[in-house]
Amino acid sequence: MPKNTTVRELWDRTHLALLPWMREPAAALNARCLEAVTATVTLLWGDCDDELLDAPATDAQVHAIVAARTAYGLGWRDAVLGDVAADARASGRGPGPGGLWAPAGQWHPGRGRAFRPTLRQNLEFFARHPWAAELEHLRAVRCAAGAAPADPRAVLTSLYRTAWTERATERLGWDDAAWWQYLYVAELTAWAVVVLGLPAQHPADAGTRVEDAAEAVSPYGWTWTGTGLPEGFLDAAFEALGV
Repeated sequence: MPKNTTVRELWDRTHLALLPWMREPAAALNARCLEAVTATVTLLWGDCDDELLDAPATDAQVHAIVAARTAYGLGWRDAVLGDVAADARASGRGPGPGGLWAPAGQWHPGRGRAFRPTLRQNLEFFARHPWAAELEHLRAVRCAAGAAPADPRAVLTSLYRTAWTERATERLGWDDAAWWQYLYVAELTAWAVVVLGLPAQHPADAGTRVEDAAEAVSPYGWTWTGTGLPEGFLDAAFEALGV
């Protein structure tokens, strides 16, 4: 692949590579990752029976879990994307959606620490599939696009309103981040650009523009106690995307 590969071409190829995984729900992805990580740490520790799993965890054990998860995630990424990540690195196109294009040495999910009571609970928490959330973003976009495939505005409206509905009850009263961050507006928008075939050459930049629009129209102190998306957000998002 030539070094002048565009960002949009890489997003489009990433989209196609991820499509077969749309049939796998997040729970199934996490279960596969947990199984692989458990097998790895069992080899490392010599055993992983109920007595060990139900005992308090140490930070060192969590570090081992995270290391195994990282190795699993990178292997999955390379198997699924094929040459896409390598082409992105060769052309200097950045880390990509959810860090999917990042070089192994620059993908640092952190080491973690034992903050849950037992090793089993820490294992279940830290051994989740590293890109299950990114796949969920893409799945949400494709679901919205399937309901109104010929109308970008209808797709985006469904996408953002569904995201609000799914998060509003969960986040009611939380104020440690802006509502558009909790809804992953930037990530959803970037994938919507790709799925809908909108002409943006940098899908992530399109997501940032819609985030900026969300901030611009949100009243000061806007919280989850609202009845829905702030007034004016959808029109501002459409304008930011040129639809």
